Amino acid sequence: MADYRRSKPTGRGLSQPISSTTTPRVRLSCELCRQRKVKCDKLNPCTNCQRFGAVCIPVERARLPRGRSGKLSAHGPPSQDSSLKERVSRLEDLLRELTEHGDPVASTSTEFGSDEGTAQPSVSKEADKSEPYIENSFWADILRQIHDVRSAGSHSSTVESRTADNSAMKYRELLALPKSHEKEPLPPAFRESLTTIYIEKKLYQIFLEKIDPFFKILHTPSLSAFILDGKPYLDYEPGHLAPTTLVLAICYTAVSIITEDDSYNLLGCKKSALVAKYQKESEAALARADFMTTNDITILQAFVLFLLASRSQDPSRRVWTMLSMALRIAQALSLHLPEPPFPVRPFEREMRRRLWVGIGFLDIHCSVDRASEPMMQALWIQANAPLNVNDSDIGFGMDTPARESQGFTDMTFTKMILKAQCTVRLLNFTDFTDVTVRSVPKRQQLVIDFQEATSQLLKHSHPDSITFHWFTRETADIISASMQLIALRPLQRNSNFIPPRVRGDRLLQIAVDVLKKSKEIRNDPRAIPWQWVEFMFVPWHALAVAIAELCVCNDLSLMEKFWGPVRDAYERQGDLIADSRKGIIWKPMAKIMAQAESKRSELLNAAHPTPYPLHFTPLSIPVCSQPPTLPDPASLPGTGPGPTATTAGIYSPMVTLSETVAFGPWTSVWDAVDYGCPGANNEMSWLNYENFIEDVYGSLEYIP
Repeated sequence: MADYRRSKPTGRGLSQPISSTTTPRVRLSCELCRQRKVKCDKLNPCTNCQRFGAVCIPVERARLPRGRSGKLSAHGPPSQDSSLKERVSRLEDLLRELTEHGDPVASTSTEFGSDEGTAQPSVSKEADKSEPYIENSFWADILRQIHDVRSAGSHSSTVESRTADNSAMKYRELLALPKSHEKEPLPPAFRESLTTIYIEKKLYQIFLEKIDPFFKILHTPSLSAFILDGKPYLDYEPGHLAPTTLVLAICYTAVSIITEDDSYNLLGCKKSALVAKYQKESEAALARADFMTTNDITILQAFVLFLLASRSQDPSRRVWTMLSMALRIAQALSLHLPEPPFPVRPFEREMRRRLWVGIGFLDIHCSVDRASEPMMQALWIQANAPLNVNDSDIGFGMDTPARESQGFTDMTFTKMILKAQCTVRLLNFTDFTDVTVRSVPKRQQLVIDFQEATSQLLKHSHPDSITFHWFTRETADIISASMQLIALRPLQRNSNFIPPRVRGDRLLQIAVDVLKKSKEIRNDPRAIPWQWVEFMFVPWHALAVAIAELCVCNDLSLMEKFWGPVRDAYERQGDLIADSRKGIIWKPMAKIMAQAESKRSELLNAAHPTPYPLHFTPLSIPVCSQPPTLPDPASLPGTGPGPTATTAGIYSPMVTLSETVAFGPWTSVWDAVDYGCPGANNEMSWLNYENFIEDVYGSLEYIP
């Protein structure tokens, strides 16, 4: 699906004016269809331009005489043609001389090798014994002439394509990932089998089951018709580079997230071999498509899928860096604008929105993954949100926008993630891209707004009977709890933020609840298709908050109660987090974990009570030493005298959303927060967490 812009009457169309002579003329594809590389019906205006509302610029040329194309005279240098004729004449003379000799060697078998453009004669042993052998120089002269003619002929037909390839392929190294998987090359026979339609269909089925519901940027019916049924993809001509690049990116993404067992059972080979093959082919296809300067949405979709797959194979900052390229390409295509400055059909508008939200998701994932600022603003995402519809509700030829559904659709998970990433942008970062909300009651309201929006999206879900609905509900629980932690323990330094005091062990309980819930989802058989998502949602922030709380814990039974889940998460996240155990986050994590271990050893040495069982009990409300102190709504900035519906929703400790959520209330920390006691900056747990963030920013790996 090429991205088009309203054409201007410039370029090749003006260089070939319509002649007023009686010479017959041939109508070629119009300028816009030629740029979009789609089939043109050559009407005036053509059907494509009429449908897009674009200016159709016809292109014509004079009809050539019958049997003549004019290509040699137009493109082939006369000197080259003359040289070919001379070489052919020389070959004829040599063959004539050989025939006049009447030498039997002329009938002997001769084999020419193709390696390195050379050939070696092989004369039968019988002829070598019975007849005199012709001089090697004579055969060498013939072979040299044949090789020169073959090289000259191929040069004239490929010089243009090689020039185009070189201009695009010179940027291929920007895409290249570490070639660690190429240590196990594929055998020749197996390499050929990987290109079969059967393998592509298998990988596409994996993509539909495990990736497409979670990362929804494509239109499944159009892809299925193209890959499974062999029909044209959208309005592309057969063999177009854009759909081919997209298929390779889909295969690379699918093969990156499968397990070794799935690779053997479904495809019959090692996963590393498949990853190496499709990584290489995807890189080459993107480079040939010149993805950096493309105006084609399909090419950008392929590049975004390539980045998604690459993150699972390479935990370094390479994907974090290349994502900026995807954002700039998207902005060049006006994906960030709700109303682009050129006509867009309803179907293409919806696909543009999906792709833009997908780039935003990778942006927030990479920024959290590396404790850095996101590139995209929350307003950019909110103003250009996709519709909550199924793929069956939209189609390439649709003339009017689809109507949003109130039930659980193909886009419900994406809509939930969209709301989450907008909220996290306002909670989690400095004022670099968005103005961060510093008021704790307003930060609480942002979290509650997410819970309410998610409740409406999941209102008609069926988590008990549909596994993806269950997975979406569990993911929403983790995101909701994580947002509460972020609201009270921001991810980045902000000197103007003063957190309130949280009584009891509530903050510790919610942090460990996030770790426990992540493990439960990972071990649940229903989550097998989406176990690969774990590397996208590494809950290192919850782990850091939990460890910071344990560093100041003076109750041995409480320490032992939570130590098991925290230690288990610490051991596992070391292999999933960005840059692994040598990265910018893990070194500070190891430092604060050492403090927690020292605190635990101190408690164990001080007393030896009956060991508390190392398992996590369900989240319970702690007994607070005093009732929560709530601020007067009229005294807060931006509020007038008297409570309003909004302020009541912000400050009431009884907000659980049980009325809007049919499947139970959300876990809440707000009834343990003392809004009138902003003194957490003096507590040791906050100081421990703040030191952890300082270490992240002060890491030598973080600073170039």
